[in-house]
Amino acid sequence: MGLARDLVELEARLRDRDDVDLFAPVERSGLLDTSESASMLGRIRSTDPASVMRLCLQALRIQHEELRPKLLDAELVATLPPETPGIARPTERVVQEMIDGATTEIILLGYELTDRNLIGLLAAAGSRGTGVIMICDRARGTAQRVLESWPSRTPPPRVFHDRERAEGAPYASMHAKCLLIDGKDLLVTSANFTFHGLHGNIEIGVRLGGAPAAEARKIFSHLVESRVLEEVSC
Repeated sequence: MGLARDLVELEARLRDRDDVDLFAPVERSGLLDTSESASMLGRIRSTDPASVMRLCLQALRIQHEELRPKLLDAELVATLPPETPGIARPTERVVQEMIDGATTEIILLGYELTDRNLIGLLAAAGSRGTGVIMICDRARGTAQRVLESWPSRTPPPRVFHDRERAEGAPYASMHAKCLLIDGKDLLVTSANFTFHGLHGNIEIGVRLGGAPAAEARKIFSHLVESRVLEEVSC
């Protein structure tokens, strides 16, 4: 695919040239005035449209494979009043979709965690073999309440809260609101996992895939290993 590779590199060289407009008619684009383009045109003269199409597709595939590590999969998520135009998908719907799609691990960080439907979704995920990890704020006593109210006859989650640290800032808390699925699907939101956070408030968040999700998993591991978080027993 030498010719396809050269086409990709030619596009990169022409990208910042003010005298070349690839979307203008050929005779006014400036494309034919460049020596690189003239040389390339001499190599791809063909009366076979299928071959030209295949060459273009090969060039696009090469470019896609090179860009893929840099791409960020992002979606806006929000809790908004019912009359708000549907610009972003509702937080509750996205949370349910993510939990329902989990196969190996769910990590939920919640400053407030009281929504009964959410607890039911997490318990159902645990029953089908998905590991459930919950991280709560120590001062609010959420971890113990979650464990005490967890549905019976379902595998209990692992629950952590932030450890009281002498070197910590006064009144510091575990204030994050995140949901991480299988180490690759991350929701970061302003919404607490409460009825109002998922239904009534005005909240904004973003769902991310790829590298940010993987980095979030590393952060959790570090917080446990460095004893910033401690596990709460049943």
